[in-house]
Amino acid sequence: MRLRRVYIKRSGGEIASEACYAAWRGFSHLGYPLDFFEWDDLTQKCLPLDPRTLVVGGTVAVHMALRQIGATVPLPLDLPAPLLEFAGREICESTLGAVRERFRSPDAVSLFIKPLVETKSFAGAVVTGASELARLQHLNDDTRIQTAEPVAFVSEWRYFVHRGAVVGLAHYRGEWSVVSNSDTVRRAVEGYSSGPVAYALDFGVTADGRTLLVEANDAFALGAHGIDAVAYARMLEDRWLQIVGVET
Repeated sequence: MRLRRVYIKRSGGEIASEACYAAWRGFSHLGYPLDFFEWDDLTQKCLPLDPRTLVVGGTVAVHMALRQIGATVPLPLDLPAPLLEFAGREICESTLGAVRERFRSPDAVSLFIKPLVETKSFAGAVVTGASELARLQHLNDDTRIQTAEPVAFVSEWRYFVHRGAVVGLAHYRGEWSVVSNSDTVRRAVEGYSSGPVAYALDFGVTADGRTLLVEANDAFALGAHGIDAVAYARMLEDRWLQIVGVET
């Protein structure tokens, strides 16, 4: 076994999420030693963590675990440069201050914004006016963000990629009968050879039938959306070991 133990997050005594449940099922099938932890166990550094002890939880929990063992926390994948051609819209890096300045004008055009580094600092959303920025008043002007032209998707799909191959897919929003173009997805996967060992690509389909990349998501804290539990566990395992510098 390449992992000594897997810790899975609980909340109030229950498995914390659908993703944690999928990980529990997958790693149980693979025969790994499993334990559960609560948030306080992690924050108070009660877990005997090391590079071969995998932590399953949300992004914040996994980031904290990685920092406790001295590993570098990966930056969000968002829309990687090799995949920008699949976005179908203008994507820019900016700051919250620049967006605030933009919406001081009554003629400002709607803009989608999301955090660029601290992904949990706020939820990505379309901004149509200055009043909608009030919920972000606690954040500094130099907060780095990603901006994009708003796009309306009628259906959205997630493709799970492990070692360069799609190992699962899930419909997670919109009209189930509207599916992504498989050739577009295949070309995107082939074009992202520089990506991590395991990740997901979210694609959306527009009303006029275009298949566009919504974003890429790292596998270390990834919503499972019903993927085969063993395939999901293997993605988590490989990506964790890659991040901590253990040969995968």
